[in-house]
Amino acid sequence: MRATFTAAAALLLATTVASSAADLAPSFTKAAPLASVYSWTGFYIGGNIGGGMASSHFDDPCIIYCSSATPTRGFFTGGAQIGYNYQFGAGLVGIEADVNGNSSFKDSVIGGGDFFALRVSSKADISGSIRARAGLVVNNALVYVTGGAAWADVKQTGIDFHNDTTDPDFGLPSGRTANNSGVLWGGVIGAGVEYALNPNWTIGAEFLHTMYQDRDAHILRADGSNFCGFRGPTDCVLRSQLTTDVARLRINYKFGQ
Repeated sequence: MRATFTAAAALLLATTVASSAADLAPSFTKAAPLASVYSWTGFYIGGNIGGGMASSHFDDPCIIYCSSATPTRGFFTGGAQIGYNYQFGAGLVGIEADVNGNSSFKDSVIGGGDFFALRVSSKADISGSIRARAGLVVNNALVYVTGGAAWADVKQTGIDFHNDTTDPDFGLPSGRTANNSGVLWGGVIGAGVEYALNPNWTIGAEFLHTMYQDRDAHILRADGSNFCGFRGPTDCVLRSQLTTDVARLRINYKFGQ
């Protein structure tokens, strides 16, 4: 009887110790997967909208009007861009091309103190650029600088008019013009920031300063002949140069990921 009681007590004690050991044993759970790090590498396409200041400098080096003018005015711009980024660690390099439509620029008058004056203006309905980009990545944020070549389809006009208030034809065109049009190339530099909303969509803001090449427009009579008489046609010109500063907002869709 006593031996049976002793065996039962030993069995109970062993069961209790085993249960307590199981309770005290460390528990292991499967670790949650780490959140994926955003990658800026890939092709993207998007749109932009913004505004800026356009400055058109016109100069007649004392051939006829002996004066200059630099009309400056704000304008609106909007368009699209396409590009590719390559991220290496916290660094990024890329290339981007864009094309934009622009509102009109301001006109002005040179030679306003003479019997005749010239109303001048520039207009770039379409412009674009091809730029390299280099930046610093901090998680979903990107800060970058950019630079490259810019182009614009610029229409330059100069319309000579009667400027003598005693002249019956005051304010009317004289028939003389200084017009030129076509694509101008130049250089562009800028900087910007972007933020990734999710693996595919990014938003950002960008500033670009662009300076285009100089252009000469021949000053001609109504019949197309050289107006300057004794001067050759290469000297009888109105010179102009266009500069723009643009700030714009961007949205892009990145392919992949």
